Amino acid sequence: MRNIKTIVTILAISLATTLLTTATEKAPSNITQKLRTEIVSMLGNKISLELKTSATAEISFIINNYNEIVIISVDSKIDELKSIIKSKLNYKKIAVRGTEKGEIYKIPLRINAK
Repeated sequence: MRNIKTIVTILAISLATTLLTTATEKAPSNITQKLRTEIVSMLGNKISLELKTSATAEISFIINNYNEIVIISVDSKIDELKSIIKSKLNYKKIAVRGTEKGEIYKIPLRINAK
């Protein structure tokens, strides 16, 4: 009887741990795709930056109560790209419905060399 209780307890803890770790990971939603599209249109096609190779950046931001983008960080190896992204996006109004205020969004960005 004692072995059965131990086995059931171990299975319950294992199952709970597995379910909790998989529940925290979110798949990219339709709202995230709309946000990415709007951000790319805000940045525009012409960025005043001469690149020899393509560059990548990851933009972390939140949406405040006024539907404005507040940039938390821009992870990129190119400092000038960071400042360009911050100046073009920080405190700009966004028109995507369904965003959660105060939630941190992370969007990858790739800029191709000309």
